[in-house]
Amino acid sequence: MKKHILVISHGSREASANQDFKKLVQKYRRKHPNWIITHSFLELAEPTIPQALEVLAKKSKEIYVLPLFLFAAKHVKNHIPEILKTFKKKHPQVTLKLGRPLGSDPKLLAILDQRLQQLAP
Repeated sequence: MKKHILVISHGSREASANQDFKKLVQKYRRKHPNWIITHSFLELAEPTIPQALEVLAKKSKEIYVLPLFLFAAKHVKNHIPEILKTFKKKHPQVTLKLGRPLGSDPKLLAILDQRLQQLAP
């Protein structure tokens, strides 16, 4: 089954930050060429979450939503679920599955070690 995935970033007034996020999603798309993977922003940039969901809903009745946020704070706990709830009311036939934020995954500790190694070899 082809997966339909929406990766969400906060969004930034800094265009280069938004561009870096888009590049990351492109890399993820290349890693999974058989999936439909797109991106959106919670605020400050487009496409918005509802805009991206509208496009995906035309292709699939099941959408996986991956928030690219570090911790489960207000955006992940409240804002994104509210947006999804509003979308679901408009599209009851679409199943939305919301993933967890990155959190304190041990892989992040390894990245911290790598960054430190770059500073102090």
